[in-house]
Amino acid sequence: MKRSEPTPCGLCDRLFEPGRLTQHHCLPKSKGGTSADVALICSQCHGMIHATYTNSTLARQYPTLAQLRAAPELAPFLRWVRKQPASRKKRNRPRRRKL
Repeated sequence: MKRSEPTPCGLCDRLFEPGRLTQHHCLPKSKGGTSADVALICSQCHGMIHATYTNSTLARQYPTLAQLRAAPELAPFLRWVRKQPASRKKRNRPRRRKL
């Protein structure tokens, strides 16, 4: 049986086995997003996005992965997570007030 190639997370670029990435609606469904607005990212990045931002902020300021990569609030997390092995699981603490 042939194994599939690892797939990079759309946000941190770490490589994951197929099926280990989650679907992130770049434009939240509650704000009019469709299945065309989906990107594959790791669960750690996905958790940090939703721990940091409300759906309104995501729709208004960060509707693409490129904009999320450039977000100043995520920069320290992305620098840290890129150094971590894909097997690492760390729970993200939510902010006291989401942005």
